[in-house]
Amino acid sequence: MVKKVSSHLKEKADLIKRINDLSKQLETEREKSEEYVSRLKYLQADFENFGKRVNREREDIVKMSSERIVTKLLTIQDDLELAVSESQKMKVSERVSKGLSMILINFRDVLNQEGVVEIDALGKTFDPSKHEAVSFLESNKLKENTVVSELRKGYILNGKVIRPSTTEVTRKPVKRGDEPSSKVEIK
Repeated sequence: MVKKVSSHLKEKADLIKRINDLSKQLETEREKSEEYVSRLKYLQADFENFGKRVNREREDIVKMSSERIVTKLLTIQDDLELAVSESQKMKVSERVSKGLSMILINFRDVLNQEGVVEIDALGKTFDPSKHEAVSFLESNKLKENTVVSELRKGYILNGKVIRPSTTEVTRKPVKRGDEPSSKVEIK
């Protein structure tokens, strides 16, 4: 009977040892599982960020390509505006003048639909991020750094200046010898 009890105790001790070993293995596997889940979450977040970055880059490429095209189209718009102005001065047939005006209006509408906005320069304070000063008009009557003439219109595409307005800007008179100059050219 003592042998039986001793054998039973040994079996019990072996079972407890086996249970402890299995518990340790289970804990190790649980830690591995948590690590895998954590890695999976990081990989999933990285993949989502990658997808967002690819989409942003694709949108930037589209914007850049449309910017190049729009910049070229602005030259055509300038030419159309000149043609409309000249047709009215030269008193070309009313139908031709009206037709050019309609083409210009449609052209502007297309550019507006693409996000092109004209920079409002005339009478505004000179802003070097939107305006390019090519000459100065000396004046005591007008506020300094006011745009008094717009030589070429400027435009913004989707919040970015794609062509600054070419302007003439006021400044205080510069004292010179005996001949005051009203206009000074910058080159």
